[in-house]
Amino acid sequence: RRRRPGTTSQSLASSQRKGDEPRHGTFSYFARGAHERSHDPDDYLLMHQKKQRLAEYDVLLRKFRYGDALDAVLAKRQPQAVIAVIEELGKRRGLTIALSNRDEESLDAILSFTIRFIDNPQYTPHLLGVSHILCDVYGSLHGQSAAVDELFVKLREKVANECGVQRMLLRLLGQIDFVMAAAAEE
Repeated sequence: RRRRPGTTSQSLASSQRKGDEPRHGTFSYFARGAHERSHDPDDYLLMHQKKQRLAEYDVLLRKFRYGDALDAVLAKRQPQAVIAVIEELGKRRGLTIALSNRDEESLDAILSFTIRFIDNPQYTPHLLGVSHILCDVYGSLHGQSAAVDELFVKLREKVANECGVQRMLLRLLGQIDFVMAAAAEE
């Protein structure tokens, strides 16, 4: 860089200290005022927020790749996230699409998840719909894969067991109502 005649490096440094603006394109120009405090208590301070990255299954949902999104969330092994994706697929009417055309491995993953959590009251409404769709789509393939047939039998047993428990609880509730009504009469 060429200097003007009659200027020295000391005079350049002193001009910087006097409060002149830093040169355009330098880091000091970019960072000027970043560490200044507001003198007025009524001023608002806006913080820069980083853009939040979407999860892999959210990106796949945005691309309408429903089956891949369901596989990705099942790999995470987080039940709340799986149920959220199933719920979103239900809203988009893509649950049947996501559950169709699965190989034995991916069908094993969704069936295992359904068997594990179908008796959880938080997840039951969503997983009942999933199990109905699985039975509709893959019911005709009975006998082709021993592993898948075994999982469907486990699912049927788990649902039958839960229905028996619910019947027993309804009987117990009726008995409690009868005792409460008899106690109220006395």
